Amino acid sequence: MKPWIVHISGVLVSFSAIAQQPGPENIEKLVITGVSPLGAQSVGSIYSINQVLNSEDLSPEQGASLARLLDGQLFSVSINDVTNNPFQPDVQYRGFTASPLLGLPQGLSVYLNGTRFNEPFGDTVNWDLLPTSALEQVSLVAGANPLFGQNTLGGALVLQSKNGFTFQQNKISLQAGDFGQQGINFESGGNNEEWAYYLNVNSYQEDGWRDYSDTEIKQLFSTISYQGDSHQAELTLAASDNSLIGNGAIPVELIPYEGRDAIFTRPDQTETALRFIGLKNQWVLSEDTNLVVNAYYRENEIVTYNGDDSDYEECDVGFGETLCVEDEDAEIAEGDDDFDGDEDEEGEEEFEADDAVHFVDYAALTPLEDISSFDPDDIDGTANTSLTKNRSYGISSELSGKLESANLSHNWIIGMGIDVASIDFSSDTEFALLNNDTAEDSRDVMGIGVYDLDSKVRLATDVQHLHLFFSDNIELNQHWSLQLSGRYNRSDIDMVDGVETGPGSLNGEHQFNHFNPAVGVHYQTEGFAFYTSYSQSSRTPSPAELSCADEDDPCKLPNGFVADPPLEQVVTNTIELGAKWQYESGLVSAAIYSSDSKDDIIFQQAGDRPSVGYFVNVDKTRRQGIELGLAHNMDKLDINAQLSYLQATFESSFMSFSPQNPLGPNRQVNPGDKIPGQPSTQASVSFDYALSDALALNADINYSSSQYFRGDEANENRQLSGYTIVNLAASYGFENGINLAIRLENVFDKEFETFGTYGEADEVLGDIYPDIESPEFIGPGQPRTLRLFASYAF
Repeated sequence: MKPWIVHISGVLVSFSAIAQQPGPENIEKLVITGVSPLGAQSVGSIYSINQVLNSEDLSPEQGASLARLLDGQLFSVSINDVTNNPFQPDVQYRGFTASPLLGLPQGLSVYLNGTRFNEPFGDTVNWDLLPTSALEQVSLVAGANPLFGQNTLGGALVLQSKNGFTFQQNKISLQAGDFGQQGINFESGGNNEEWAYYLNVNSYQEDGWRDYSDTEIKQLFSTISYQGDSHQAELTLAASDNSLIGNGAIPVELIPYEGRDAIFTRPDQTETALRFIGLKNQWVLSEDTNLVVNAYYRENEIVTYNGDDSDYEECDVGFGETLCVEDEDAEIAEGDDDFDGDEDEEGEEEFEADDAVHFVDYAALTPLEDISSFDPDDIDGTANTSLTKNRSYGISSELSGKLESANLSHNWIIGMGIDVASIDFSSDTEFALLNNDTAEDSRDVMGIGVYDLDSKVRLATDVQHLHLFFSDNIELNQHWSLQLSGRYNRSDIDMVDGVETGPGSLNGEHQFNHFNPAVGVHYQTEGFAFYTSYSQSSRTPSPAELSCADEDDPCKLPNGFVADPPLEQVVTNTIELGAKWQYESGLVSAAIYSSDSKDDIIFQQAGDRPSVGYFVNVDKTRRQGIELGLAHNMDKLDINAQLSYLQATFESSFMSFSPQNPLGPNRQVNPGDKIPGQPSTQASVSFDYALSDALALNADINYSSSQYFRGDEANENRQLSGYTIVNLAASYGFENGINLAIRLENVFDKEFETFGTYGEADEVLGDIYPDIESPEFIGPGQPRTLRLFASYAF
């Protein structure tokens, strides 16, 4: 434990001297006892203070997506608007990340009704797959709790859906707002005391506040539940078909010319199609023993289309002109021409194209004019496409109970499970024309039907995760309890390259094993609780990371992968101290933590765009911080205040490649340098005032401090500035079930940025804006936005 943590821990212990009467339960949003992945209630998670949001907190009026809701209501949570799409941000908690984008170390696990919801290919999290209105409760379990398995380095997000026993009405909700926001949601639920149903249909679309950034969301969610004397069962069905456009960061120097809503190149489109079925059964075997079994099948198909500038240039091979790799001697010319939308000889499905297409490689020297009508000098763009088919299924079980022994009470649980995934990944790079001749052009790309054979990827991956775990929460007396737990993980990852064989191929068989322990001590008296804990969790490198780990041959995420030097699995150890004090009118909470990660996996930028690079292990990283919370009730006024401080640092030396760094590539990173993209201080305060039984007003103020650009791991350049955002809201409920609400976000239209990286702007903009030279790219924050809501419950 670090010295400054030791000193502050004395402050937390001193809370015990001021314990008071317990306050009203309606302000209780932080709890120390938690749940296991399948929700065995006899087990408490005493390793941290967990944050809980209920169905009212999760209403659409609070945020456009689950990621936005977490950012707005939970402390130590921040987002990076890498794409500027509300359903595609990086969600960061205590310095760890859950993101839909490949290229980030995924350090948070997500569970829906007991089923792990991270994607099997890159452990990513797609925030667009579920309607937030279908959720009954969201719990953020802090720390490296081993019970939640893979990726639980910083915490676990546990999602519990509504069912017909918790939601017994019909409800229609409408929303509209700036930038073309339109949404309609229908919910219906009911029961006959034994059987219950719940249905949620959601449709949402917007133009986006950035140019060419429209989004369309279509979601369906349903549960069928059974509740008997000794048996409960719930069938969960979910489907979605979404199209998201997030055109990403823009050069800082472009803003004075075209505004903060401008785009660099386009389109950057992602389409997701989820199909999910899960069945959860719980049996009461005896007065003190319960068995929970959960089985699921999940499919998610992800298609991406990214328009970029080109890394190729015109070259003369002596008998005609063709394309060559920039700054390299290898020539490119005609190769295969089997890219016709059908299956190739290996039986792999290809992308469809309207025109005749060809693959080009480095072996032949055929002039481009023999296979295309386009002049090589005009080909200044690329269209990168990918298709990821994730198919996974699994079964898990938990047996829990209570045992009295030697004046001690044991709340125990043992569990096991297996998750199996089959993943087909394919990607291609098509040469294209970039529409950027004038400032009025839209900077989109048009493919010419010629593809780079060297960028062709066809990868089939089989993944199997096996786990066994136990936990024993021992009640020593009425005040003290001790919890011991551990989890054994075994992962097998087999990859088969559909393009190449032998040396240089993506073929590989990887196996990872690890046992993670945890121990915690909890003290509780009337109105006061205190805990201290040590916990460990780990994650194996994902197939996406294993296939993109060669610094001599960087890949283009999410499109290209190369032969894989082995990566080590990440192991995180967390020490935490915390306390909460509930008094007559409120709740005070405090926590201090330190998480040390060994062999952390980071993405090294190695090209002119943030998505070009490779994954590497970093020997040591550390994330430590302090969290303080206050919830206070003053008659009709509720005040909630949160403050968190994070120190996220590299703790070992390495060379950051970062070719677009303003100071040049190969920057030396030293222990103590801050991890980019992580604001050190966050603070928020919200005021909820019930003007009457029907009318409620809300105001919240949110502050986030400065952060370093990605690519500045050595902390040598300027930081993104901190910012403060103010939001206002009001709602009025009529007795007939109609409710109206209004929300104004970023009231003062503050200009701010949540994300920064480095790139090469002059390749695209040099002829239009010759003064643009800075490599700084930023993700601008959302301007002032008005949102309107109406609902009718019957």
